[in-house]
Amino acid sequence: MVAKISSLVLLTISTSSALVSRPSFKIPKSYHGLCTPPMASSTRLSVNTDDIDVSTVTIPTKTAEEEEFDAHNAALCKERNLPLEKVKNARDLASTENSPIKPGRVYRIGRVSDATEQDLEILYGQIGVKTLVDLRSPTELRDDPTLEREEVFAGFTDMVFYENGNKVKELGPEEKRMQKISKRDKLKKAVSGAKKNTKEVVVGFVDNFFGGDEFDGEEKEEECIDCMEASKLLEESSRRKDRKERHFVSIMNELKYVRGTLSKLRKRDIAGTIIKAPSTIVSKSARENIKKPFLEEINGGGLPMLNDLLLRFGAPGIKYVLDLISDKNRHPVAFYCTAGKDRTGMIAAIILALLGAEDDAIVEDYSLSANVYAEMNDHKAMVGALSQRSLDAKTFLGAPPQVMKDTLKNIRDTYGSVEGYLDFIGFDEKSRQRLKYALTDE
Repeated sequence: MVAKISSLVLLTISTSSALVSRPSFKIPKSYHGLCTPPMASSTRLSVNTDDIDVSTVTIPTKTAEEEEFDAHNAALCKERNLPLEKVKNARDLASTENSPIKPGRVYRIGRVSDATEQDLEILYGQIGVKTLVDLRSPTELRDDPTLEREEVFAGFTDMVFYENGNKVKELGPEEKRMQKISKRDKLKKAVSGAKKNTKEVVVGFVDNFFGGDEFDGEEKEEECIDCMEASKLLEESSRRKDRKERHFVSIMNELKYVRGTLSKLRKRDIAGTIIKAPSTIVSKSARENIKKPFLEEINGGGLPMLNDLLLRFGAPGIKYVLDLISDKNRHPVAFYCTAGKDRTGMIAAIILALLGAEDDAIVEDYSLSANVYAEMNDHKAMVGALSQRSLDAKTFLGAPPQVMKDTLKNIRDTYGSVEGYLDFIGFDEKSRQRLKYALTDE
């Protein structure tokens, strides 16, 4: 969404972190410290911080216990992360403790378009990354001034994954990733299953709450011209093995978040609450009152709810990414979002869990992304922006290790196992064996 609130909701997806302790360290309950060494960043976020007076924003101070854990975490980062100057959270999944993955196959990283000349030498010259997978939403792509940076993406063929029909389009040299579509039309489809009148009121509410204008970037849902079935990518693997590709796979966006939140709010009969006063839907006070249950749901659900929505609504994209990684002809693969945290972390966690990594090792790997946004120049502005809009900054800019533990538990409680979740998204036993072979075979 273009409006500030929905952009901030998107921010919550890409700014969480999780921490885990080794036996000799006690994790501070309120911990939300740094991980990677401080560095400059030109990353632009999907949040408007221009009107925030940072002099009035207070960042919580750290306890001695938190500082100790920071030092421990920083040591692990220094040991495992690639020595890149601008690209954050870059590490081989083989670096995870007792990882069965062979080195040089698959990497989790932050936004690659920030790369310096030295970073590119490491990523392309030394490692030889052949396939990039961009997990960001259309809004993030639109707001990224380096999206088409020639020094980084020259020589890469762009591929766009369309969830509708599970198709892939190869962009020509003159084609751009971003397109234009009415989000109101998208929303109508999202609430198409609602009862008569409820749908109209909900759409009207979101128009006023989030704005009804158009924005760039969301894929059109009509038939994609010159697209191929995603399943054919594996079949044509050998033909493509000598070229480099960048795949755009938006596994979570604003529409999915609104749709997911609405699905939870319906349990509380929120639509009925809105209908009680449809004529006041355009008034500021009415909108403020209606925002309350949305914000309560978002703040109360926190990061576990976001991860649950990601697993459900991001399923087609997650499967597509796993298919790419299971293709040895595309190795080395590097997948990323904005900071290489939650969406990237979820993909990494699924892969590691499938291949038999222990939960503690998975959570620890996730923890190495802790509060990467705290290193950025506008961190105080982001805290202020979240607080100003009644979103809990502590919940979304920092997260305890319990978040990833809860996520892994939720997968098992809901789907029976990681394998059960992969069956749910269509990544069957044959596909899983192919992925295991691609990442572990000599």
